Amino acid sequence: MYYGIYILCVYRVHYLFRYKPLCPETWPNWHGPLADGVSILVNHLGYKPEEYKLGRSKIFIRFPKTLFNTEDALEVYYTGSDLNKAFVFVVIVIQSFWRGMKARRRAKRRREAANLIRRLIKGFIYRHNDYCSENEYFIDHVRRSFLMKLSKNLPKSVLDKNWPTPPPSLIELLIKYFIFYIYFCVQMTQKVAASELFMDQKDSYPMSVPRLFLDSRLGKRTYGVRVVKYDRRGFKPRPRQLLLTNTFAVLVDKTKIKQKIDYNALRGISVSSLSDGMIVLHMPNEDKKQKGDVVLHCTHVIELVTKLALMANKTNYVNISSSSIRFVIARGREGFVDFTRGSELSVVKGKRGHLLVVSQFISDLKNMFIF
Repeated sequence: MYYGIYILCVYRVHYLFRYKPLCPETWPNWHGPLADGVSILVNHLGYKPEEYKLGRSKIFIRFPKTLFNTEDALEVYYTGSDLNKAFVFVVIVIQSFWRGMKARRRAKRRREAANLIRRLIKGFIYRHNDYCSENEYFIDHVRRSFLMKLSKNLPKSVLDKNWPTPPPSLIELLIKYFIFYIYFCVQMTQKVAASELFMDQKDSYPMSVPRLFLDSRLGKRTYGVRVVKYDRRGFKPRPRQLLLTNTFAVLVDKTKIKQKIDYNALRGISVSSLSDGMIVLHMPNEDKKQKGDVVLHCTHVIELVTKLALMANKTNYVNISSSSIRFVIARGREGFVDFTRGSELSVVKGKRGHLLVVSQFISDLKNMFIF
């Protein structure tokens, strides 16, 4: 260690802070005036009066040998004391943990960099394949890079048609988004129609809002849904499938068509304002091909009535009744469907010969749905 001329003239506070372990009175802390602390320290170290001189803020050491002896004493103190050994052990432990953590971080960054390079190379190899786990990172990187570059080089005018050519992966994604948009455009059209027909008029409408309307609940090409048809005379329930096409609807059994309903002949659609699924399709009496009005029950009543009203262009012919619905049996004879509230849903023949439908309270019905 080199000690120049400046070292022989040190500040009291630095001197006291460095060499205070050599004196029991100044260790571990000195709370008095600096001049008194330095005087006690040099007296304890055995400095002769001609070897040092105290100034206003500094201590002047005349001989370098005096400072070397003090440094040697400090080194002996640190190397020989138990406290210093504990300090050295703690320092070694902390350094080992810190170096280990830095090494683990460095190894992690290298591993992540290697995985990133591997994913890019593998994605480049499979870039012409369909979007999959092997090329998803590369394709996303290409899309993101193109969009970032495009955002910094946008045309100055919206009429400028000189746009850069997008990568094929971005065009494919755009087509998927367009198909997705068309699908939800149809969904929103049907949802808006259902809102206009049933909002604040039918109890089960709020439960149908979060559910998407399906294109079909039976097949892929036409809309179909399972229903229960009730005979007009004895109200016997019969399971059927109701299929909707562009020009007519049909009620089918397992093996044959039971009834065809032309949209042009459909006079109206009646439902109740309660939470049941009853539907009455009103047909003209003078049409001999028709067997009278059709009484149905469907779990997806909001979806079915909305699609039927839109496909038949009968949105203005949807009737919502709160007490009863009158329907024609045959040859001018009439029947009634009465509605009431109860604890459980039931459809039975009443005492007056009417079809009695008991609907659940809306508070009980909400517990059956998960939003």
